[in-house]
Amino acid sequence: MDHELIASIYEAAVVPELWKGHGLLDQLARRSQSHDGVLMGVSPDGVARWIGNDSAIPKMEIYIKEGWGAKNPYLLSEERSRKFSEPRFLMDTDIMTYEEMMESEYYQGFMRPHGCFWHAGTGITSPSGDIIKISVHRSYEEGPLPGEVTTALTEIRPHLARAALLASRLKFEQIKSTVDAMEALGIWAAALKNGRLVVANRSFQSLIPNVMRDCRHRLVIDQKTADARWASLLESRVSQFGGSFPIAAREDHPAMVVHALPISGAANDIFNAADLLLAITPVLKEAKVDDGILAGLYDLTPAEASVAKEIGLGKSVDEVARLRDVSVGTIRAQLHSVFDKTGSKRQSELARLVLGLGQLTE
Repeated sequence: MDHELIASIYEAAVVPELWKGHGLLDQLARRSQSHDGVLMGVSPDGVARWIGNDSAIPKMEIYIKEGWGAKNPYLLSEERSRKFSEPRFLMDTDIMTYEEMMESEYYQGFMRPHGCFWHAGTGITSPSGDIIKISVHRSYEEGPLPGEVTTALTEIRPHLARAALLASRLKFEQIKSTVDAMEALGIWAAALKNGRLVVANRSFQSLIPNVMRDCRHRLVIDQKTADARWASLLESRVSQFGGSFPIAAREDHPAMVVHALPISGAANDIFNAADLLLAITPVLKEAKVDDGILAGLYDLTPAEASVAKEIGLGKSVDEVARLRDVSVGTIRAQLHSVFDKTGSKRQSELARLVLGLGQLTE
């Protein structure tokens, strides 16, 4: 048993950065007579995140950009998928024959040209349902990996699995602490991953199921207009760019604004328990709104942010034009741009966003 390597594995469990570069994945590759070490996380809906050693990075960038994951022959049959889910490291030829590899578009179009034809890998299922894949690779010219490589990797696989799951659990606890802290600030908050609810504070939970529903495919807003806006944000990669939308008042709840806040670094962190924070605030009658907050959240120009604030707080287009000593047409053009950037369609929707931001920033 390689105690030095095992120590590195558990060190990487609590410091995820140590998987990358010349860290743990590079050690696994070198000790396996390979060049590339890759760790990939694939969510139940097929979204993939990955990290690798320096040798693997340019290859993986091409792999993702050109969509080679969808052509992986391991996924073409239940028998192959089941084989790869066994709790051990497998070589290519444990899954398919050499002849099949030579005829495969995946192997001939990507694996062989990029020097990663022969490889050994394993799959680990995380509590979130993600499949974490660890693999080492070398070129076609170097020949198949020796049998002792998979034997040695399988021996340390339990440690690798525990390290990956521990890293995921630590990330979850960090997210939960953030959501709970927002409770103390009076903010209804929840963390999501790929649109699905991961954890919510008590205030947010009180909105379920009357205002929103925790469905299997994603969080669903009960109000159709708000849910359509939420669905649109998810399609436009809200976990990277953020966004906000209003929920209209009903007899059982006030008007409120939902602010979607990307979790920093989540886009490239396969251990992250969530990629988005939702912070919900009720709309107050009186609110102080900072132009800079409006501009930052929606990429508004200073002039657009100022117009958005004034319109949102109840002034008419004519009033704003007189205050700024510009034409009504200029204000209408700026307001149209504000509508496009905020996803609002009417001045009443814009007002809910502006008032909601006042509550969040007070």
